[in-house]
Amino acid sequence: MTSRGASKADYMQDSDGDDTIAPRVEQIGVQSVEIAGHILKTLASFDGPQTLSTLSQAAGYSSAKVHRYLVSLIRGGFIEQSAVDGRYDFGGAARFVGRAAMNRLDIVRIGTPLLIKLKDELQDTVFMGVWTPQGPMVIEWFDIVRPVSVILRPGSILPLHTSALGLICAAYMPPDIIERALEAESPQPLLRSRKLAKAKQAALIEEIRQNGFSIVQGDLINGLDAIAVPVLNHRQELVACLAAVGSSGKFDISASGRVVRALKAAARRFTESLG
Repeated sequence: MTSRGASKADYMQDSDGDDTIAPRVEQIGVQSVEIAGHILKTLASFDGPQTLSTLSQAAGYSSAKVHRYLVSLIRGGFIEQSAVDGRYDFGGAARFVGRAAMNRLDIVRIGTPLLIKLKDELQDTVFMGVWTPQGPMVIEWFDIVRPVSVILRPGSILPLHTSALGLICAAYMPPDIIERALEAESPQPLLRSRKLAKAKQAALIEEIRQNGFSIVQGDLINGLDAIAVPVLNHRQELVACLAAVGSSGKFDISASGRVVRALKAAARRFTESLG
């Protein structure tokens, strides 16, 4: 006999035929939630905002059905629609959930204390980035008050050839992945981007690998320079990138300067913590 308040659907008899009551293994889910999740994952598979027709086709649903779900996702803050071109992209709630998930990764748990220490030591803005299917992504950012406004935040995707993070990724990720990413890269508002000629790209990547760091001087944002270093695992694979940002003319970008030394020391401690 089942306990009061429970239905037969909630319980099943043991396979031996005795009277042992066991919970059902199969659970009933909410299909609409699963569909919304599928739409969100479909959007995540693209490099940027998408039209309703493209998103619907990729998700395998009709445009009318996807639009109904997008309306609810917009209300919940998980999706935003551009007022300029009507394309759909992730909203603040989606970034919040993604950020919480990132915080649970060893990379963030290890890197965050190192970034805080770097910021205190250098008295400059510091950030951490990783390679993603969408490109070089900022996942942690500690800013300082400065005269030049910085529009980046966790979740920002940076260009490959005009950002210090992007150049580290270009130098340490497999060439075929970088080539496909460059083909798919599109201009972003307020961020400078350009694509280097193959010969210049090859020379710059070789220089970065030899020196162990990358530098940009106002290439991404006018008035700001940046230095980045790779964090490599025991197989010499790129795990993350640590970077510092400072005002042009005041920021120490010398190869043997305090910023490069501090970043490399933090990257070594990061690698040691990875095991």
